[in-house]
Amino acid sequence: MPPASLPPLLRPEPGPATLKVTRWGGRRLAALRGGPALQGQTVGESWEFSTLPGSESAARGRPLGELLGAPLPFLAKLIDTALPLSVQVHPDDRPDPDRPGAVLPGKEEAWVILAADPGARLWVGLKPGLTRDALARAAHAGDPLVACLQEHVAEPGLCVLVPAGTVHAIGGGLLLAEIQQPSDCTYRLFDYGSGRPLHVAEALACADLDARPQLWRPGDPPRALSGKHVTLRPLGPGAHALALQATSLVIGARGRADVRADDLTESLAPGDLLLARPGPLALTIPPDGLVVVGDVRPWPR
Repeated sequence: MPPASLPPLLRPEPGPATLKVTRWGGRRLAALRGGPALQGQTVGESWEFSTLPGSESAARGRPLGELLGAPLPFLAKLIDTALPLSVQVHPDDRPDPDRPGAVLPGKEEAWVILAADPGARLWVGLKPGLTRDALARAAHAGDPLVACLQEHVAEPGLCVLVPAGTVHAIGGGLLLAEIQQPSDCTYRLFDYGSGRPLHVAEALACADLDARPQLWRPGDPPRALSGKHVTLRPLGPGAHALALQATSLVIGARGRADVRADDLTESLAPGDLLLARPGPLALTIPPDGLVVVGDVRPWPR
C-alpha cells in the first residue's frame, strides 16, 4: 500500500534507464526530457511511469514501485517518431508457462497524438477480407505490409485504442502519449530493413484479423474509448469532476489545464503527464483545450 503521505498527483522524473535511443526516434524528447547529455540523440521513447524491471521510472526522487508500494498496473510513455516504426502486433493475455494457473499480461494499448507533421499517418487493423495466408505470404516476401493495413490520418488530439492482436504501425513525424498494459512484448512482421529480428511466426499466431481500433477525434461527441483493459476519457473545455476508482494517467493534449486532487493543484501543459491516485479529481480545461484520462484494469495474475 502507498504511504498515506504520498501526494495524490505525481510528476514523472525520467532518467537514463527510461529514455530509449532508437534509430527511428526524433529530436523532441531529447529536448523535453533528456537534458544536455542527450541533445542531438534520437530518443524514441520516454518511459514516464514504469515499474518494469530494468526500466523503472522515478517520482519525488524515489523508484516508482517503492514509492507506490506496488507495481503500477500500466506503462505510460511518450513516443517521438522521425521514421516509421515496424509493422507489429502484441499478444493478448496468456497462460504463464513458468507459473501454473498464472497469467502473463498482454499488451492492449492506447495513443493520444500530441503533435503531427503534415501527412503523418497511422496504420491500425488489417483491411477487410485479408486472409492469414495472404498476410503470411506478404510477410515472408518482405513486403512493407502497410498496404495490408487500414490507414488513418494523424492529427493532434486524436485518441486511438488498439486491442491486443491488432496488426499496426506508427508512422514518422509524430509525438504521442501511450498508455498500455505493463508488458514489453512485441512481434515484428516488417521493419524496413533495420536488421532487428523479425517474429513472423509468433506475429501470425497471435494476430486477430478482425481486430479494429477505436478512434476519437477532436470535434467528435464526448465518449470514452474502452477495451478489455484500457480506457481513455477525452475531456474538452470546461470544469470536470471525476471520481477515480484506480490509479490513472492524466495527459495534457492541448492548452494549459489545472488539475486538482485534495488540496494539491498542478498545471498541465501539452505533453505533460501526471499520475493520479484513486479519489476525487477536478480539472479546469481552457477553451480549445483537451485533457485525456486513462487507466488500465488489472489482469488476473
